[in-house]
Amino acid sequence: MSDNIFTNWCYLPTSLGKFRMYDTGNENLRLICSGNIKHLKKPPLIRVHSSCIASEVFKSLDCDCSDQLWMAMKMIHSEGSGLIFHLNQEGRGQGLSNKIKAINLMQHKGLDTHDAFNALGLEQDIRSYQSVVDILLFLNIHQIKLITNNPQKISFFNDKNICVKSVVSTIPIIRVENQSYLISKKNKLNHKFDLSQLENQNSYPDTLKKKETAREIKFYEKDQPYGFFSNFSNHAVYLKNKIWKTSEHYYQSQKYANSDYEEKIRLAPSPMIAAKMGRDHRFSPKPDWENVKNTIMLEVLFAKFTQHPELKDELIKTAPLTIIEHTENDHYWGDGGNGSGKNMLGKLLMKVRSSLLCN
Repeated sequence: MSDNIFTNWCYLPTSLGKFRMYDTGNENLRLICSGNIKHLKKPPLIRVHSSCIASEVFKSLDCDCSDQLWMAMKMIHSEGSGLIFHLNQEGRGQGLSNKIKAINLMQHKGLDTHDAFNALGLEQDIRSYQSVVDILLFLNIHQIKLITNNPQKISFFNDKNICVKSVVSTIPIIRVENQSYLISKKNKLNHKFDLSQLENQNSYPDTLKKKETAREIKFYEKDQPYGFFSNFSNHAVYLKNKIWKTSEHYYQSQKYANSDYEEKIRLAPSPMIAAKMGRDHRFSPKPDWENVKNTIMLEVLFAKFTQHPELKDELIKTAPLTIIEHTENDHYWGDGGNGSGKNMLGKLLMKVRSSLLCN
């Protein structure tokens, strides 16, 4: 392994924040890092991602590959430390040519991704992550937190003496174009993720075209169904005689109200960066923050849903359903992923809804 991995690197400015891109010496393996690769948290948060040119470059909607990559980048940037390995392994290792053949069968014969591979006589997944193992060992990393829904990937690293101490799942962004693909991955390829938005319906087909029939609405990512409930959604608010790019910008900045740092957060280029700035332990929130944070959140939510009439209408339409921020990453604002969280964001959204209905 070449020392270039330490000496040949550049900054990678993204809409999520600044990463570093490192030279692995292998054109088929790209490596980016949040923070300095020499000073990673232990165990580091890792994403091992196989390329999908269709979704990552050309923005195809019929899989979840680019969604997972983007979520992993957000998680790792929020952590402030971690690695993303991007491998040139199209079509679960079978290559782009075979992948195109499989997708053609899916589109013209109605097969799912599993059955299309079988029809072509292809093994379902022949990917190898040995090049990643080699780099981890070179970096003296023997334990990792792995962002994945794929049990086969977990087994690969454990078998190579890279202990997967914990697994962080990604939440699928379900679209009409990719729901059959996701169902096949879960039921036939044994990937572990939540499809309750589909499974709670009477049948899978055309689920996202149907009117909501469940008693709950679950949301999290801004580009998922009901993503406008997210504080990261691209809806500016006008408060304190200023424009705030998102409700996240306003909420995080009010921890430091009437300080220079408040304005720095207001001007953050993205809600992810605003959130990270708001959690920066080098700065101390105002003393009464824990007592007033719910009031601040309610204030910005009310502004968001009254200043954007289309959002007001969508929120009112959800009555009387229960609104839940569904994520294992937050046990206060969210439901903790399993209902053990307080779901305060969902509760405050419903409070805003009640107020709008009364008026």
